[in-house]
Amino acid sequence: GGSGEVTSIVRTNGPSDPKQRLPNTLSVGLKDIRSGVMLANIGNIVACSAGSACHSSSSQTMSYSAILKALCVPPEYAIGTLRLSVGPDTTEDDVDFAAAVIVEEAKKQLGS
Repeated sequence: GGSGEVTSIVRTNGPSDPKQRLPNTLSVGLKDIRSGVMLANIGNIVACSAGSACHSSSSQTMSYSAILKALCVPPEYAIGTLRLSVGPDTTEDDVDFAAAVIVEEAKKQLGS
């Protein structure tokens, strides 16, 4: 797949203006991905948190945070929201590694 596939699956949550964003934190929605499942599978490898606050394993009753609703994040992205942060000791290699782990887990969930 090309970069068009990625841009249709990944959505940055929050203000589009970088000046209005925290410089060390990223909230990203992954379409049709379950962030809770992702955390269960990669949480010991990549330090991240689920931003969707899913409270149920049933897709009919799944809910997500009021903050994501207020940001008008579509539900199919909200349930796959991850929050990632970097610190003073985070390297570019750390970021690349985390991205690769997240991509591989997303591919597993999407069956690709």
